[in-house]
Amino acid sequence: MLQPANTQVRISVIADDQEDAVKLSNTLYDGTLQKSLISKTKAVATSGSIRASPLVILADHTGQTHSSSATISLRWYYDDGLQTFKETFYIVDKLPRPGSNAGEWDAILRTGVEPSPADGPANAFPYMTVPPRRDSGAEQERRKQAEIRQKQYEAEKAAQAAKIRKKLLEQAAKR
Repeated sequence: MLQPANTQVRISVIADDQEDAVKLSNTLYDGTLQKSLISKTKAVATSGSIRASPLVILADHTGQTHSSSATISLRWYYDDGLQTFKETFYIVDKLPRPGSNAGEWDAILRTGVEPSPADGPANAFPYMTVPPRRDSGAEQERRKQAEIRQKQYEAEKAAQAAKIRKKLLEQAAKR
């Protein structure tokens, strides 16, 4: 779904080896920017691996400049989309919107961020991958053990409450 230049889009991003996507509801699809940008707070929220990079200064379609010295590789998808795209985002402190009290962008997507249909079929990536050293069997066993521990906790809690009630009744009977 190719977007017209300079339009607001709603996307979600996910870092490799992470299970939860981060929603970026205030994202701009820029018609001139050569690299995608993401705010520092949203980049940190993904729990992805942030890498230092040489200082890069980029100008968006309004002429506003943004400087970055770190990157993060994420997979992103439109909130109503079925396909994810890999992208390297350049991390900036803030992405202010033009105008007073207009707020900030969560991210700005570069021009041509989606593969062109003329280039052939796009690569499809799954929404999530199983992190290394974690297979579904081990994950299922971990959940089962957590459920057992929770039941034990509830039983101990109920037993302690009954014991306290019994002591209070005994003390009340002695009076």
